[in-house]
Amino acid sequence: MKKIVYLSIIFFIISNSIFAQATDDSYSQKKFVEDFDYLITELKLQHQGLYEYVEKNETNAKIDSIRNTLETCQTKLEFYEKLRYVIGLTNEGHTSIDLPRWSMIKFGLSKSFIPLTVKLCNENLIVTQNYGNEVTDLKKGVKILSINGRKVSEILKKVYPLIPTDGFNETSKSEWVGGLNFSLLYRLVYGKEKKFKIEVQEFNKNKTQTLTIPAIRFTKFKTKKAKFASQDFDYNHFKFEQINDSIAYLSIPSFGDDHINYEKFYQSNFKKIDSLHIKHLMIDIQANGGGTEGNENLLFSYLSNKITQKYKQVTMLPRPYRKNKNKEGYIEDAWKLEDTIAKRGSFTLFSDYYSDLGYEKPQKELIYSGKLYVLISGKTFSGGAEFTSLVKMTNRGIVIGEETGGTYEGNVSGYSEYVKLPNSKIEVKIPTVHFQINVEPKIKGRGVIPDYEVPQTWKDYLNGRNTKKNFTIKKIME
Repeated sequence: MKKIVYLSIIFFIISNSIFAQATDDSYSQKKFVEDFDYLITELKLQHQGLYEYVEKNETNAKIDSIRNTLETCQTKLEFYEKLRYVIGLTNEGHTSIDLPRWSMIKFGLSKSFIPLTVKLCNENLIVTQNYGNEVTDLKKGVKILSINGRKVSEILKKVYPLIPTDGFNETSKSEWVGGLNFSLLYRLVYGKEKKFKIEVQEFNKNKTQTLTIPAIRFTKFKTKKAKFASQDFDYNHFKFEQINDSIAYLSIPSFGDDHINYEKFYQSNFKKIDSLHIKHLMIDIQANGGGTEGNENLLFSYLSNKITQKYKQVTMLPRPYRKNKNKEGYIEDAWKLEDTIAKRGSFTLFSDYYSDLGYEKPQKELIYSGKLYVLISGKTFSGGAEFTSLVKMTNRGIVIGEETGGTYEGNVSGYSEYVKLPNSKIEVKIPTVHFQINVEPKIKGRGVIPDYEVPQTWKDYLNGRNTKKNFTIKKIME
């Protein structure tokens, strides 16, 4: 079975919610209640995350509380926002909710967006790009202090609940709030504003500057409209680099890039690592949001000659299982209904399971046995987080960076069912497979905690430097 997730999902989840504000169609409370109950039924029948992190009675009480507020709903948008709170109760970043496409298109033409993209570097909200024609004195890399009188800390507190996340994780929110998402989220929370009075501050300077920036249409966020030179980092590319005679760096930003032959990529680079007699290997997955199941396992196979039980079990509720049990992937993975739960075949629980990708195990002489350092961040999600879990649970290497966006104990992802609500036509993507990593975390619902916490710094961002990589090199050479 293939388990695929891309971080661009987050963009579409958020942008759909923004564009939906164009929809102010009035619906009766009866229709809202019908759709609400329909969704709750489907979640209970198909989504295993609903009661994973919070007790069933407490979760149901929260659902009832949200349902009781439907009498105040006047528009589809208001109803949609209520449903987002429900989706949040699944504590699962793979779940998404979308409105009809025509709603998105209509609102995308509204001139109401901040013409900037940003990145949060160690709690500093940094401007990364400017798409506004009328803004000439704004510098790249300045820190935003406030927007229209609202402090950045206040803004983040408002927008964070709208970003889906695994468990109780916060680092993924700080990553996914960046890029175009910030402008979209700000628009959703604070409504239509024609101008933005933005207070900024340059690095290492006490003086602040206040600029008034006109809003733009979402359709203006195009590469040709960008005012700054693009900033690039090594961790965004598939890259091997020899640092010196004993240290090497390998960046793997995704486990789901269709342009990469992972089997050949791993084999080629581990041949280099072997021939160069590398003693310290950094594997950078701080931008890795997951991909196809099997690619993370094959990478781990190049790092350990031991086969590890990665999952306690992989399960699915009866409803989606019965619907799909005769499909080829389900048959290949030996899914079987046992009492009240369907379970995937035991052979799929181990670190040498490569899904249906047809990979061969690495040649023994290419399995790296030297010291390993794994670089992570809040963007390290799904398969990226699972790879980190494998390294952590086997004590195979040192983990450096920031808490992973995916939880240490696994996730609900894999095969998904799409549910369209009968009246509002809102569509919800429900992941159905619960991948339970074979660990007992000290704190449930958190990501893999690094051995050394190293966030990307504001200064390093301005200079195009990879903070985690530089820290690790210094640590090795101490």
